[in-house]
Amino acid sequence: MATKRMTKKAETKTAEVKEAAVKKTVKAETAAKETTVKAVAEPAEKPAAKKTTTRKTAAKKAVVNTEVYVQFWGKEVYAKDVVENIKKIWTEEMGKKAEDLHDLKVYIKPEDNGAHYVINEDITGFIGL
Repeated sequence: MATKRMTKKAETKTAEVKEAAVKKTVKAETAAKETTVKAVAEPAEKPAAKKTTTRKTAAKKAVVNTEVYVQFWGKEVYAKDVVENIKKIWTEEMGKKAEDLHDLKVYIKPEDNGAHYVINEDITGFIGL
């Protein structure tokens, strides 16, 4: 009977050793997977690149001087003058600030001998040419 007890104890110890080995293997595999996941999620740090200084020449924008004239019935109207007159109406007659003028649309109508305007998509008016 003594041998049966020893055998059971030996079998128990062997089972415990095997179980511990399996746990260590599982932990090692889990740690390896976590390391792989971290490596994928967080790219490895790149070594600092050498700084090279290159000069970029600024591209010069070509400025085009544009003037718009409307000629009709022997008259000539400079579009910039029409816009300036509408801005004067906005500031002087309406008492508004020039900064409040955000959007201006001007429709020059020779058949009406004038220009219709829309300010800030709200206020409309007409001036003679």
